[in-house]
Amino acid sequence: MKFIRRYFLRFPRCQDGVAAIEMAIIFPVLLLIYIATYEIIMMYSYSKRVTRVASSVGDIVSQETNINTQYLNNFSFLAKATMFPYVKKNVSISVVGYWIDKDKRVSVKWKWPANTPDFKDSIPPSMIDESTFLVRSSASAEYGFHVFSSNLLPSKLSTITIDKVYYYRQRLGDQILCSNC
Repeated sequence: MKFIRRYFLRFPRCQDGVAAIEMAIIFPVLLLIYIATYEIIMMYSYSKRVTRVASSVGDIVSQETNINTQYLNNFSFLAKATMFPYVKKNVSISVVGYWIDKDKRVSVKWKWPANTPDFKDSIPPSMIDESTFLVRSSASAEYGFHVFSSNLLPSKLSTITIDKVYYYRQRLGDQILCSNC
């Protein structure tokens, strides 16, 4: 304990500049580590919320037997509430309904929004069972860095797109019908 006290009492009398040089080298490194840790934690939290949106949408749709575009459009409110306070831009949500017949051929029954790609080839093989209806829900959002501004980073690195995809089997009935999708 006396050693530590003597060390700190000696520090102001030090005239050789070693302490200042150590501070000039170590402080920027510590500051960079602190900022990077903050950004990683914020991005992880943001990613968890995008995951929650995709999972919730798929889970809710898989519990229905009949839906329509008005029902699906209301998921934007769910996304805004889930992403609060992070979202500066809207979260992109898409839902696709697949029917797998007795021969394990996959066909798209409906998709929302209408310009959503089919993604038939991306269904995990473990999910393909005969006479099964699957729901694919996805959410996508761009994460913009908080501390590192766009002036400090190249344009390709200033935002990161976070995509999350979930597949659910239908829980009630044989298929989920979408009346105006």
